[in-house]
Amino acid sequence: MKNLSFLLIKNIAFPIYIFGILLSVFVSSCSSTPLPSAEQVVIPEDFFGMVHAARTRTTKENELLDEMGVKWVLNTFYWNGIEKEKDSFDFSSYDLYVDNVRKQGIKIVGVLGYSVSYLYKEGESNKYISPENIPLFLRFVEETVRHFQGQVDVWNIWNEPNITFWKGPASEFYELTRLTAQKIRETDPNAYIIGGAFWGSPTGFIKRMHKAGAIEGLDALAFHPYAANPSGSMKVYDKFTKTLSEIKYTGPVWVTEIGYPTGGWYPIRISLNKYPAYIVKSITGAAARGARVLLWYEMFDSIKSGEKSIDSQKHFGLVYKDFVRKEGSWAYELCARFLPGSRYVPELPHKENISSHVVSFCFLDGLSGNNTLILWNDKKRIENIELHLPASALLHDISTGLNSPLPVDTTLGITDKPLIITWQGTDIPHLSKKR
Repeated sequence: MKNLSFLLIKNIAFPIYIFGILLSVFVSSCSSTPLPSAEQVVIPEDFFGMVHAARTRTTKENELLDEMGVKWVLNTFYWNGIEKEKDSFDFSSYDLYVDNVRKQGIKIVGVLGYSVSYLYKEGESNKYISPENIPLFLRFVEETVRHFQGQVDVWNIWNEPNITFWKGPASEFYELTRLTAQKIRETDPNAYIIGGAFWGSPTGFIKRMHKAGAIEGLDALAFHPYAANPSGSMKVYDKFTKTLSEIKYTGPVWVTEIGYPTGGWYPIRISLNKYPAYIVKSITGAAARGARVLLWYEMFDSIKSGEKSIDSQKHFGLVYKDFVRKEGSWAYELCARFLPGSRYVPELPHKENISSHVVSFCFLDGLSGNNTLILWNDKKRIENIELHLPASALLHDISTGLNSPLPVDTTLGITDKPLIITWQGTDIPHLSKKR
């Protein structure tokens, strides 16, 4: 393991202890789908977002974002990229980014974070701001928020402070969050502020942050429910919301990162043909749980189609660097087309003698004018189900985006690859076990 660790550290700029964290997540993730609470949920019209998108500022990417239904993008506003020299603020590169995104009608989550080179010595981490340097960080925050007031829609304080992105004592991060939220609010009273951006569901970290008063100034909490599979991600989600209920937090939850690599060495890597199913299941689960926004991690691989890398961080994209789309991009696009504005109704569809292994989610009255039924089987086998459907029903292929009409009465083999069925009107599908 020592030689393997050296190889990974040498070739991948990623802390080796994350391997252990990811491995533990892989082992603990369950295979059956944990269901959300039995309450109806309205999916926000702007539910769908993307991490690290719109950076190329090209017409090709702008058109692709529009096709895929992206309503939010998340981008980090690095302190070191704005105030490279003390007291000298340069927003020019971010101005170009923001102008391009705003022209597309897409909203922006701006992450404020990290230190500047003149505050740390060579070899020291920039993922920490000492108490005596917090006033300097707050000035950066003030200048940045003022400059982009009315252009950046949400400010997110820091990123994943409970793992590798904060190197100082947790108590100092709580104070940084509290003071940063206060400074943003003073600078722009109408600002929408989110914080946390927790990796997973660190119960103790969250409770101590609440006790320190660092959550009070936030409009919402963000977190990243990474796991080995969608059921594991939803298990993390449920643990997170359970912790929030224990501290009596009732505000919105933003999923500002979720995703899976399709290559590299991470134990949560998946094959390309599984990617569409993982996307649909993750999005469906988070939407039905009432997440305010879901930002997929991420838009692009940092390699071209046909290339491979041992670094899993290069394989998280929905689209390759050369704009070739992975099959998973169609799964995202279908969800973004049909779920926004719809109402998740847990008691539907009507079911008769259906195995508990067959999972179904019914979303009614979407912005597209469609109702949507999403089905899959938690077991790796085919279960034949008889469906009585409205006459206008369509079956959508999550790997290609193509659709085909379905007869009113049909039999479908339900596998672990989700089926997306849409229809219009007030009729509700009826599912029964094949006789």
